[in-house]
Amino acid sequence: MKKEKLQLDQENKSGMESVREINNSSKAKKKLYKKPFFWVLTLLALIALGLAIFAGVYMLAQSKNKLEVTNGWKSVVDENKVVQGLADKVTNQESFDLYRAELNKLKNTLESNYSKSQKLSFRASDVKMYQLFLKDYSVYIVDNIQYAEKINDFTQDAADSLKDKGILVKNSATNFKNNNKYIKDEMPNSAFEVQNVLLEANKLILSDSLASKARQLAEQTATAKDLEDSKASENTAGSFLNAYLAGNAPLIRQFMTAAFQKEYDFEQLTYEARATAYPASFRILTNQRIEAGKYKDQANVLFKYRNGSNQYTIGYEMNIIFEPESSKWLVNSISERNSF
Repeated sequence: MKKEKLQLDQENKSGMESVREINNSSKAKKKLYKKPFFWVLTLLALIALGLAIFAGVYMLAQSKNKLEVTNGWKSVVDENKVVQGLADKVTNQESFDLYRAELNKLKNTLESNYSKSQKLSFRASDVKMYQLFLKDYSVYIVDNIQYAEKINDFTQDAADSLKDKGILVKNSATNFKNNNKYIKDEMPNSAFEVQNVLLEANKLILSDSLASKARQLAEQTATAKDLEDSKASENTAGSFLNAYLAGNAPLIRQFMTAAFQKEYDFEQLTYEARATAYPASFRILTNQRIEAGKYKDQANVLFKYRNGSNQYTIGYEMNIIFEPESSKWLVNSISERNSF
């Protein structure tokens, strides 16, 4: 009996000790959450996670930025190639207007690219250098466009001023490309020499303008000369026919070339040749320029019978030339036709 009681006491004591151990273990676990190093580790873990996320976002942004800068730079290079292609074709005002329009497209490209770059996140030094180039180049192109709009007034002094600006922009472009090796496309030197195109265009357009004015003056002079020649040749034809009507041989000779005088039958001017019918009147119908110093006149001559019974018309075609030796318009030949 005593033995059983002793065993029971020992079991109770052992159970109480197990309970105390469990309680102590539970208290120890609760104390771990309350210790400072736990929260330090937790905070460090959160910071590390935040940095990792930021690094990922930043690297993604940088990749996107590089793509935007690369594409933007290439668009400026490509547009400059088009501009230069038109620059090589500038010969007059019309072709220059096409070149100037392309300069405006280049300006729009620069402004559009700058606007896109402003929207980029986490802009690093490459984006900032790219933006600086776009701003400087845009100012340079706008200045050239303003001069292009008054190309006839463009001067060497203006070209020199633009040249200095072009050098600064070229240095900006070179600095940007040298510091960003991922940029592969080369900007053509012509991109910074727009003023040379304007200066050459100024000379060509002014020359073309002067040539045009000279042509207009020549045409006006030629027109006036043609009118004068036409009138003079027609007067010769009229004088010749008046002498013919009169049957005046000495007078008609004054309106004939020496060669034609040798061929002409002066007998037809005599009264005997006109005993039945005589030339009573004439009408010049046409006065046509064949070439410089040569006209062809067509006229109808009315013949009447002396007895008044009837009348008829004969057409005459006269070749009239300008004779430099005498400075006169003279009939060189005449042919008889049916009436015109």
